[in-house]
This record gives sequence, structure tokens and C-alpha cells, in this order.
Amino acid sequence: IHVTILEWCIEAGYPMVEFENVDPNYLANLLREFYASATPKLTEGRQKSLPPNQAQEYHKNTLRNLRAAINRHLRNLGSEIDIVKDRAFAKANALLDAKLKLMVKTGSSRPTQHKKIISENDLKKICTYLDNDDDPQILQYKVWYYLAIHFVSRGLEFHHQLTLHSFLFLFDDTGREYVTLGHETQQKNIQGGLSNQEAVGDKRMYATGVKGCPVGALRKFLGHCDPCAPALFCRLKVRVNGEIWYTCKPLSKRLFSKFMADICKNAECSLTYTAHSVRATAIQLLSHSGVETRHIMMMSGHRNEASVRSYSRDCSESLKRKMSDRLANVSDSSIPSSSTALMPISKQLQTTVSVDVNNVSVPNSLSSLALPSNSIGSEASQLKFMNSMTSLSSAQGILTHSSFNNCQFSFVIGKGSQ
Repeated sequence: IHVTILEWCIEAGYPMVEFENVDPNYLANLLREFYASATPKLTEGRQKSLPPNQAQEYHKNTLRNLRAAINRHLRNLGSEIDIVKDRAFAKANALLDAKLKLMVKTGSSRPTQHKKIISENDLKKICTYLDNDDDPQILQYKVWYYLAIHFVSRGLEFHHQLTLHSFLFLFDDTGREYVTLGHETQQKNIQGGLSNQEAVGDKRMYATGVKGCPVGALRKFLGHCDPCAPALFCRLKVRVNGEIWYTCKPLSKRLFSKFMADICKNAECSLTYTAHSVRATAIQLLSHSGVETRHIMMMSGHRNEASVRSYSRDCSESLKRKMSDRLANVSDSSIPSSSTALMPISKQLQTTVSVDVNNVSVPNSLSSLALPSNSIGSEASQLKFMNSMTSLSSAQGILTHSSFNNCQFSFVIGKGSQ
């Protein structure tokens, strides 16, 4: 960011700014001019990939990040200047706000492209490809993928810190086996040191007892590694003969970045995903499964809930298709516009029972409540209805010892009813 500001000062004809002892008013005026006039370099790739009006503007997040980076740089220098909150920078921030709004109005603002979530079909393709763990390369990919999923890791930061002795194979109180890490790993927001905020160390990868068991795959992989290897992931042997499939030469971060691309290519996925896509997919799956945000933060290492929500704000492709199909029921005249057509498929399969109750006192035992047979169909339906109501009454005590006058009740009896 320092270089960016200095380059702009040279091009715009302003004196070099010295952040160590800069005057707040001078910096405020300089930033006001910078926000208004700063534009990206029109490279050939940028001109080909973006419309002309978007190619000539920074992305909205770039401008926000530039401001945040300047503020962080001042704080690291020990300055008390805050270019976000100080009144001296109110006009500069107002101009930046107006510019961002104008970009939206003129169509030059591009939407934020979040990391791609792996689709359900592509997840199946990846699992099918990784099934052949008798191949040394596929086994390595498989263990890398499983660790990324189960430890919700940042691929390039996490995997290169692992060794053959990083894992503990343990059993929980039910006797089920799991793997956990035996040492801390550095993360983007957890670097160690005196001010370190310790990360939760009890992340677990459980054994499943099936063919694709992640614990079994890890144990098999460790059995084919050279005992003297300094890292968990090393290069493959040119000729694999015997139990040792991998050399003692660790893989570089550059090669780690290619793992997911190779997996997607070999599995014939619809898109080429990145290592961060695996992390984003894991977080979204946990979120959609109803796991609380604070527990997801424990797995992902995030420090605030807003960061987690940025991963789970999107829906899966299958859910987007379902929502579009539901909306099509409204917009397409060929589809009956009944309430049944708009409700979920599972709800359409259920039976709705309407009962008119006039001056009926509900006794202590709902099994003695007699209702007209035509209101709920067959005797089997009546029995199912009574059992459902008895369960509801005993669980919550809503209907017993109660009286109702001139009321109509609708009871939904379906697969979920007991």
C-alpha cells in the first residue's frame, strides 16, 4: 500500500508523503484526491476480461482495503491518526462513500466474487476419483483433501506444517476412534508469541468404518511414507517398488496450490476449484447442517461471526434451483397457482385434517375424544390423529384441561408425525 500511494503521488504531481510524521489535515486532503482520481492500470488482461467502464475502476473492495491498509500502516508506525474515524477525514470518507454509490449507479461496480462452493455433483465426482487409493498420487491427494475438509484448514498455510508425528490416534468415551493434532499450527490470525490467542486444539477427524474412512486413509498413507521424512507430504518416488511410495523431499507451497486443480481435472468436475474452496465448502456445509456459528468458529479459526457469515451467506446450487422452481409457480400461468403448488414437496405429501369444534371440552385423556369420522377420513387416519394429539398433549400439556368454543383446527399429519 505504501508503494501504491507513492506511485500515485508521483503520477499526480504531489510531494512524497512521509507517513511517520504526516500532518492529519494534509493527509486528509491527499486521500480525498486519491479516492477521487485513483484508477488501475489498464493491462491487456484487464481490458479483455472486463467491460470498459469496469476496467477503468478499482473494485469496491480494493478501495475499502486500501483505506484499511493505510490505517493499519499508520497504527504500526505508532501514529494516533485514524483515517476512518477522525473528524479531519470526514470529507475524504464522504467522497469515497459517494464514489462507491456512483459506481453502482453507473454500472461500473462489480459484485464480489466469493470463493466457489463445490457443488454436490462435483463433490460426488471428487469422492469417486479419490476412491482408488492404491495409486500413490491419488492416496496423497485423498489425505490432503480429507485433512482440509475435517480440520477446515487454509490449505497453503496448514498442510506444509504437518509431519509424520503431527497426529494422535485416540478413542472417545464411546470407543470410537478419531485423529487430532498433537501440536499447534500457525494460522493467518494465530501466529504465536506473547500476545498469542491460543487456537482450539481438539479438532477431530473421526473414523467412519466404511471404505472411504478418513482415519483409515491417513493410517495407510503414513504406512507408505519414509520414516525419515521431515514433512507429511513429500514427492512421489519415480519408481514405486515396495512399501515406501514417497521420498524425503517435502513438497513446496507452490505444488500444494496445484493439488485441488489436479483433483478437479482428473475427477472431471464442472469447475476448477481452489484449496480455499474446500474450506469454504466445509464451512457452508456445517452452517447448513445447523451447527452453531461459535462451533464453526472453533473449527475454522475465525475470531468473529461476521467472517463466518461471509462464507455461508450463499446457498447451494440445488437450493437455488428449488427456489427458482418455486418462483416459477407464480410466474408461469401453465402451472396451477394453488397453495399446494407453492409448498415444499414433502408438505404436499402430507394430509391436512380440518376439525370443527363446537363447545367441546377436552378431557384429561385425549384417547376418549370422539370426532366425526368424515373430518379425518378412515379409522387408520383417526388412530394416527389420536396418537399424534396424545403425543403433543403429553409433551407440552397444551390441550388437556382446556375448553374451546366455535373454533376450527387444522392438523397436518405426515411422515414426521408420531
